[in-house]
Amino acid sequence: MMKFRISLLLFFAASFCFSQQIEREHRIRKSQFPTTQTDLMILGPKKFRKKRAYKEVDSMATTYTLKFKMDNLHYFFSYDDNGKLKNSGFRIKEIDIPEETVEKIKAYLSDTYEKTRIKRIFQQYPAKFTENDRPELKDTFQNLILPSNVYKLIVIGNNDKRNTEYDLWFSAAGNLIRKRQALPMNHDRILY
Repeated sequence: MMKFRISLLLFFAASFCFSQQIEREHRIRKSQFPTTQTDLMILGPKKFRKKRAYKEVDSMATTYTLKFKMDNLHYFFSYDDNGKLKNSGFRIKEIDIPEETVEKIKAYLSDTYEKTRIKRIFQQYPAKFTENDRPELKDTFQNLILPSNVYKLIVIGNNDKRNTEYDLWFSAAGNLIRKRQALPMNHDRILY
């Protein structure tokens, strides 16, 4: 009877630990993507490459992301469940961020973590809509530096000899807006 209680306790503890997933992104078929208001053809006869659809589930909401490559930049559009644009942007490098902002971000990282490595940086633009409720995307494709810009960093932070991946959002001034722990990639498909 005691063995049964211990194994039952371990089962519930393990299921509780695995149920605390913070966010997970996985690729989906284009047919599973919600109908959106954004038509990429409004950009003209540009060539889109590597157009892929993703679904991100976290404890707060479900987000659908369309990623593609155009003019050697990796763009993304994030949508809610109803297909309404939430934000858009593209991947950048540290040199593309203003110096004052980079200094504030680096100061935060050095104060918070013993050691860090930045995996990726994205420049995000909040969604703007025209009078007829169509998304306005000119800021994204003109690479404008605006006070409403948000920089999303995917960082591996080392505290207490443990590497943990975080998603960090910073304002255009370099202030931390939001922080979220990212889960490692799902490797359930791998057989050992």
